[in-house]
Amino acid sequence: MRALLAGISGVNKDVVVANLLGRLRANGDIGGVIDTQGYGAHGYADQRVGADPQELFAASVEDVFAEQGDDLASTLSSFRPTYQLDAWQRAGLAIAEQMEDLDPRHSLLSTHLTYYTSGRQFSLIDIPTIRRWRPDCIITLVDDMLDIRAALARRDAEQHTNFQLRLREILGWRSAEIAMADLLARNLYEQRTIPHYVVGVKHPAEMLYRLIFHRRRYPVVYSSFPITAIRFDADRRARVDGIREELHRRFIVFDPLTLDEGTPQVFDKARAACADDVTEITITADEARWPLDNAGTLKEGLPSAFPMTLDPREALEVWDDMENQVRHRDLTMVEQAQCVAAYRITMGGRLSTGMYSELMYASHTAEPARPVLMYADPGDGGLDHPFLRNFNHRTYHATEEWFEAIANILPAERDNPQRPLF
Repeated sequence: MRALLAGISGVNKDVVVANLLGRLRANGDIGGVIDTQGYGAHGYADQRVGADPQELFAASVEDVFAEQGDDLASTLSSFRPTYQLDAWQRAGLAIAEQMEDLDPRHSLLSTHLTYYTSGRQFSLIDIPTIRRWRPDCIITLVDDMLDIRAALARRDAEQHTNFQLRLREILGWRSAEIAMADLLARNLYEQRTIPHYVVGVKHPAEMLYRLIFHRRRYPVVYSSFPITAIRFDADRRARVDGIREELHRRFIVFDPLTLDEGTPQVFDKARAACADDVTEITITADEARWPLDNAGTLKEGLPSAFPMTLDPREALEVWDDMENQVRHRDLTMVEQAQCVAAYRITMGGRLSTGMYSELMYASHTAEPARPVLMYADPGDGGLDHPFLRNFNHRTYHATEEWFEAIANILPAERDNPQRPLF
């Protein structure tokens, strides 16, 4: 298995890889002891990982920049296109040559596919070099824009990077990184495309481990459930969390709550502050998103981003773009899954419009259409809503029966002899 990990600054790819290596070790895929402090071009072989170099290779292009004596910040900030391209290629070729010497069983390679500095987005990747890495899939790692902003500020305070971004810049760079990964996945090889997945770093580390290494063993599921209507109802939120945790335990699950940027509290507070000419607001974790614990996730070990201070005008200027990205991101996750596991679309007797749009997309727009497996609690009411007849679905009234139906969805390409075995 060879995975290429992309993502903008602030997603902390080093921590993600360290947590992923931890799952490889815990599940017996590699031996040795994992030190989650970091990894580099030689991380697979030295004391930080301690694995057999023919079992695992983990490398970061940006780390190799430093090992080769190139300062990443100054390389990116100077307008020297030829030097910048050469620097990326030197790092990429060093990785390729080492991989070809070792021919490792598994590799995790990370790089920015696009860079952002001084208001300018650009790419330095060399496709022939990446082709020598022979990746089997591309993973674009993403995180909430407020978490990215906090991570960049924390790095600036610790390392004096003098690199911070407005929320609008974060959204724009993230979109460009995803688009470049899409392009690369479609065009890296002449005879075939490779999978590209957008994965929030608040997913469990086990989810990404299964997605990369064991897609043939588990169905890939998009979990759909009410969010907006029950966000402030602790009891119903706890019920949804219980179902989410069970889905994650059994399957590979794309979970919309791993990116939760559209909370009304933040933007309502920003509007009120602007109306009162207040230039700074404080955002707490409870206001920013549905509460999630980092324990066991791809970003375990990182400090919380909250509380944080924010210029309310900065929040309001991204509202429309953020809402548009939320809609498209959830539908992208539907596309990445084999089926949709829908939980209580009429929870509290009110039809969830967000769920409805996801299920309509899965049934009528996605190609091929994704099966919709719905759990409905008769106590919710509203199950006779005429809109519920607009998409193809199977309804279950017992959770275990629902889980069993999901389990019977065959993992993707299990029987495709052309698909490389990981």
